[in-house]
Amino acid sequence: MSASVEIVCTRDAEGFTRVYAAAPAQLPPAARCAHCGDEHALVRERITAAGGLVGCVSCGHPELYTLKEFPRKLGISIVVVAALLAPFTYYASLFVAAALDAALYALAPNMVMCYVCHGAHRGFAPTPKHPRFDREIDERLKFGARAVMGKPMRPGGTAGAPEPEH
Repeated sequence: MSASVEIVCTRDAEGFTRVYAAAPAQLPPAARCAHCGDEHALVRERITAAGGLVGCVSCGHPELYTLKEFPRKLGISIVVVAALLAPFTYYASLFVAAALDAALYALAPNMVMCYVCHGAHRGFAPTPKHPRFDREIDERLKFGARAVMGKPMRPGGTAGAPEPEH
């Protein structure tokens, strides 16, 4: 299983570097930013012995979420084309688009994202499992004491945590 970590540039949020390895344990100790040239240390202690994640490899933060690596532009293009063809196909194209969109979503691989640095982790073991995006965690991390919905941090982060209720 090949693993990769996408690190967002600390100087400019538009730049990022992707680090590849044949296995999660073989990730290098540091990576050079392709955008600004700075050296960025990787927190390899956040990788379990089985190749899973207990925290972000880019910044070390323990709270992560799972996201489908879905090609959004392709999904939107399918819907737009189906909508344009709808009057000519007696709206059957909308049903075909919905089925195609659902199939693409089901086949899309998962990636694990960091709430803090937005680092993307691909190719890591699925355990411990991280729940889907939780707005309450995001609010707490962005706004701190001013957060309207912020829930307290879980001991050990999101590794193995249940899915959010909303």
